[in-house]
Amino acid sequence: MSIIVRRLAIAAILLALLAAAAPAPLRAAQLVGLGPRDPQELGAFLDTFFRDQLERDHIAGAAVSVVKDGELLAARGYGYADLAARAPVVAEQTLFATGSTGKLFTWVAVMQLVEQGLLDLDADVNTYLTFTIPATYPEPITLRHLLSHTAGFDNLPGIYARAPDELVSAGLYLGTHIPARARAPGELAAYSNYGAALAGHIVEEATHTPFAIYAEQHILAPLGMASTSLRQPLPAELAARASAGYSYIGGEIRATPQRYIRLPAAGESYATATDMARLMVALLQHGSSGEARIFSEATGVQMQQQLFTHDPRVSGMAYGMAEARLGGERILKHNGVFATSFNSIVALLPERGVGIYASYNSNGGFAQGEELLQAFIDHYYPTDTVTPTPLADAPQVAARMAGTYRTSNSFNRSFAKLLALLPGSGYGDIQLLAAGDGSVTSVGLGPQRLRWVPVAPDVLRLADGRHDPYGDLVVGTDVAGGPDRLYIENNPFRAYERVPWYETGGFALGLFAACGLIFLSAIVGWPITAFINRGRRASSAHRLSIQLAGGAIALYLLFLPMIILVAPEAISVGAEGGLRAAMRTVLSLPLLGGALLVGSALTAVRAWGLAGWGRLSRAHYLLVLLAGVGYLWLLNTWNLLGFRI
Repeated sequence: MSIIVRRLAIAAILLALLAAAAPAPLRAAQLVGLGPRDPQELGAFLDTFFRDQLERDHIAGAAVSVVKDGELLAARGYGYADLAARAPVVAEQTLFATGSTGKLFTWVAVMQLVEQGLLDLDADVNTYLTFTIPATYPEPITLRHLLSHTAGFDNLPGIYARAPDELVSAGLYLGTHIPARARAPGELAAYSNYGAALAGHIVEEATHTPFAIYAEQHILAPLGMASTSLRQPLPAELAARASAGYSYIGGEIRATPQRYIRLPAAGESYATATDMARLMVALLQHGSSGEARIFSEATGVQMQQQLFTHDPRVSGMAYGMAEARLGGERILKHNGVFATSFNSIVALLPERGVGIYASYNSNGGFAQGEELLQAFIDHYYPTDTVTPTPLADAPQVAARMAGTYRTSNSFNRSFAKLLALLPGSGYGDIQLLAAGDGSVTSVGLGPQRLRWVPVAPDVLRLADGRHDPYGDLVVGTDVAGGPDRLYIENNPFRAYERVPWYETGGFALGLFAACGLIFLSAIVGWPITAFINRGRRASSAHRLSIQLAGGAIALYLLFLPMIILVAPEAISVGAEGGLRAAMRTVLSLPLLGGALLVGSALTAVRAWGLAGWGRLSRAHYLLVLLAGVGYLWLLNTWNLLGFRI
């Protein structure tokens, strides 16, 4: 017995010594600057973050995956994929709509074919197409421009469809919906869904294969992404595992109608978080993932290099992904939004071998993914905050930078330009307001006003020293040295162009309100005046001029509720079929009103010296005419006069 006891005691001592020698789990404080290493600690960080975010932002469900050095470090699901059925999100099983993060499949496919010699990055894209992109500018559009979103296309509304039977082939849709070319290629980045879809169609033309099938054969299958698809609608087995989409409306989370993408290869894919982890591994490891390789090492290195930048002081575009710099780390990232519901983010840290992907099924917008990325960087790669020192002549510099700036991917040539008037639309103007102390307040750059200080003659930095997802603001100058563009350091997908005062949203809304008040004064005042003056003699020409002007005003006032009723759906799903007819009808109202107003003015000229006019009534009538002309000018400025659908 004593021998057994002694042996047990020795064994216990040895186990204790081994336990003491084994490394303890890393604590959060030990991970500062090292990045995610301990799956347990990473899981605790993600659990805390998503628990708070889902509750605060009214999100039904989310999924996230993190990879490091070719391995999956964490994959988690939160909340519900189906609220009604109380079906939870499972990272390995639940498919989310990727939105535009799915454009990564397009850029991978393009680079695969470039590597094989089937495509040339510098060839005119018309070389590969059965339709022709108009030669608006001498410089041709190339795949290099499409990869960096610098082709110069105007934005294209109506990229969603309500049902699969509304979809047509990529070649047919792209060939019949060519957006205007707003600027020469290579001048400015302007994020373009059409440009990405055009690149995907070029892949189809070069391989004689529908893009969804090409992606399955050459990207998804090699990487083992069996729970990902670009087919519309989804195959039944995958559709059964797909999350529903939700929006927080009226104090509750509500399911949103399913939407489909009219532009194949622009972000129609659905994927699980773990499948997207496989794609991140391949991108971080220059094309390899386990035994698979989807392109060569050289192509993988090339894809991570900068392809375009607006200014050396701001981040640029790599081959399809945007550069950003947070916490001193160079990041390659892409966001995705899907019809007010799904939204996602993929962010790679190439120098660290780390990637993070997250997808949400609620509310759309970029804020949720950006908040996650910022929290991830702050937690694993924190940097000290340094309060910036303003320039000595900061008040003068701030006054020079002040103005209104509009995104380069706004809808310059269609009725959807009105989105610039709507804060939170993603296309709203940014205002820089100068203060007497030399600081600058930004309005429209995110949900809150932000305070900046000039740290160089054309650079603004957050006054509290934070280097958040925006980074610095850099102001570009025209040939005369005046400020004409605004670049956001960590958003190279777009630039912002300065707009004159008479095209700003503030002026537009002010003029609209003034015209509306004058119109109302006529609608209310003229009948009252007619009632008071009943029985008094008035010329028939006078009465006709008033009646024609009243009809014009009625059409002008009717236009507002009608455009509010019709435009949102037309912007989302496109002015096709009956909706196109409805848009044409609504946009014709001010034209008819203008014709009536011209008729009224011509009649008033004949009636000016006849009975029925008083001095005040003449002045008021002229004011109404002036308001009518101003109203037409305003609608024309915002592409709401005529049929610019």
